[in-house]
Amino acid sequence: MLPSELLRNSVKAGQAYPFYLKGEKTSWAAKVLQVINEQNGQSRGELDEALKALEGDSPDYQLVRGLAHLVLADANFSIACEIEPEVLREDAFLLATKYGHGTKQKEQVLQELAIKHNLPVETIPDALYADLPENHILTGVPETTAEKLVDLYNLAQAQGLLYYAKWLVIHAYRNEPGEYRRLFHRLKLYGLMYAVEGNLEDGYRIHVDGPASLFHQTRRYGVKMAAFLPALLQLTRWAMEAELEIKGKKTIYALTSESALKSHFPKPPVYDSLLESAFVERWSKTDTVWVIEREVEIVDLKGTVFVPDFALRHPDGRVNHVEIVGFWHPDYLKRKFDKARKQE
Repeated sequence: MLPSELLRNSVKAGQAYPFYLKGEKTSWAAKVLQVINEQNGQSRGELDEALKALEGDSPDYQLVRGLAHLVLADANFSIACEIEPEVLREDAFLLATKYGHGTKQKEQVLQELAIKHNLPVETIPDALYADLPENHILTGVPETTAEKLVDLYNLAQAQGLLYYAKWLVIHAYRNEPGEYRRLFHRLKLYGLMYAVEGNLEDGYRIHVDGPASLFHQTRRYGVKMAAFLPALLQLTRWAMEAELEIKGKKTIYALTSESALKSHFPKPPVYDSLLESAFVERWSKTDTVWVIEREVEIVDLKGTVFVPDFALRHPDGRVNHVEIVGFWHPDYLKRKFDKARKQE
């Protein structure tokens, strides 16, 4: 995701529109990737200078910084010194107090530091401040393509608008139940406050409180809401409308499954855990008329939902829901049973 200063959007007739990278401007993605890859093995300071040179006096400097930010968020930097720079500095100051100031004294201090720490004397000056951010060495650039970087940038711009959301409403139309399961799992994972209405046939209306509705911790909550958007993109049919509060003005941001935005989340696995896949394998070997189904219904529990892992269907019409429990403790099971009783 992008920091607020790198977000770009416009408002027309009360509707918010994120800035999407398209057309000839997509060429910036390849240029940014090339510069960063060329600087692999160099210091962060040298990398920053190379990116500034790329920006030049271009009016697209924010675009360059945004693309670089997304790539470097997953890059690796390391300190190019086997000895803790803080330890070196402490020893250097102690020796300086012993020998005093002057060129000759400085050389004496460096010689003693090199001998004590078994380092080449010429590397000592750089090693003393190797822990400063600008001296960190770029040691790993994430493997990606210009096309994927463009998709990630456009997604980040859309996510950024949700930092300012007062609320958002998701209309999840008729989808596979497994997709609902993953959607609700993500809502819980990010700790979002939500309420659900609807049913499996007609779809669900999910109201999510936004960060602008809170009294504190709005930034942290806003980031979590933005992080949820890629999960929504993995749903087949949906529409979203959010009310934003930008600079004290109310604005609407609407998005649907027809959007060209792409989720960078990996494709969900067939089963959520090895326990589930093992359960299905063992069930298939049993001699029973009960049929196991993976994609089961969502159970409305008035204010929350229960998404069973499986359903067991009997030819006479009976249905039993099954939830696989991995790690557990008594309180956890009690909450599960209490939740199941609400269905009765």
